[in-house]
Amino acid sequence: MSIEEFDPSPTVGTVRELSRKWRLESRLNRAATYGTALDRCLDCEVEVNGRAKTIAGTAFTRERRIVLNSALFKLGREADRNSTFLHECAHIIANLHRRRDCGHGRGWRDVMETLGERPERCHTIRYLSPKAHAIETWLCRECGQEYHFVRRPRRRPEHCWCGKCGPRQGRLALHWQAAPPPRAKRAKRKTP
Repeated sequence: MSIEEFDPSPTVGTVRELSRKWRLESRLNRAATYGTALDRCLDCEVEVNGRAKTIAGTAFTRERRIVLNSALFKLGREADRNSTFLHECAHIIANLHRRRDCGHGRGWRDVMETLGERPERCHTIRYLSPKAHAIETWLCRECGQEYHFVRRPRRRPEHCWCGKCGPRQGRLALHWQAAPPPRAKRAKRKTP
């Protein structure tokens, strides 16, 4: 399933609808012990974010909505999409069940295990990594550690240092920079 199959609006359906479409209904039903928290999660809206670069998904419990990165909807990425979807559903269920923000704490980990997912806090999806989207990379002159920036950094590398090597030995240098986007040509003014 690709993102092109969806309506151009960011909302793609509810958790209930998508769990049926993606055959994850039985996985979510494992959380039936969480009672109304699961029921309310199933009614949450799911949206797609085409601007996100490195964030796979986000859960907004108060708003009852989940936002997934549009890159997850490309063909062949179903496992990443499903895993991220269940990860965000676990946030909603845990927060509603405990009546507080659980973050990636014990409550969330319990729900993840109930859903049959590994309770990992951060994704390791290569096509959503900072390295894949970097517009600038800095390098530690001492240890070679790379620092990838998705947005243009405010500071210069010579004013920063490596977290491992410290300010004396770990001076940073610009390693790679994306070419600037082409400038639009201005139309010549006609003089009267």
